[in-house]
Amino acid sequence: MDPEQETWSRELEKLRPLLMLLARQNLNPRLWKDVDPSGVVQETLLEAVQGRDQFQGNGPLTLEGWARSILFRNLIDAVRRVHRAKRDVGREISWAAAVDESTRRIESQIPGKDRSPSELAMRSEDLMVLAIALERLEPAQRDAVEGHHLQGRSLAEVASLLGRSEAAVAALLHRGLRNLTEQMKGRG
Repeated sequence: MDPEQETWSRELEKLRPLLMLLARQNLNPRLWKDVDPSGVVQETLLEAVQGRDQFQGNGPLTLEGWARSILFRNLIDAVRRVHRAKRDVGREISWAAAVDESTRRIESQIPGKDRSPSELAMRSEDLMVLAIALERLEPAQRDAVEGHHLQGRSLAEVASLLGRSEAAVAALLHRGLRNLTEQMKGRG
């Protein structure tokens, strides 16, 4: 691999934690068994590496936006593929709701033109710090924190999605928030 390609790959790899956070947040957890967020992120990074000549921007913020757009397209495509493959009449309503929810979340994340470049840069930096800290959590803690605090789900909903009791999820939230706070203290 030439040095320029290696640099490009490294810059894209720095976006992995953020892309993982966005994939988990925008994909209904009920679909995770059929659409692996990490697989979609890997596919996105591969496309971005291979499509380097299609990148029209300059700088980390435009690279992030470009990678996000690839991710969102890949998430929508993955959800549609699963939905087509799972067309069971008995499950149609719950699948349709999960697909609709995921699609709305993905579309709501597409950057709008209502923010200034400095606002976008600050938000991007904050999101990246949070994404990295979340990636360092134990997966169960991360899922509980993201489900409750980032997705706004009730304790009962998170417990149902994770297949755990409410008490177990409360304990995961407590430990997860403590660990997240400790990690982010050194970042400010």
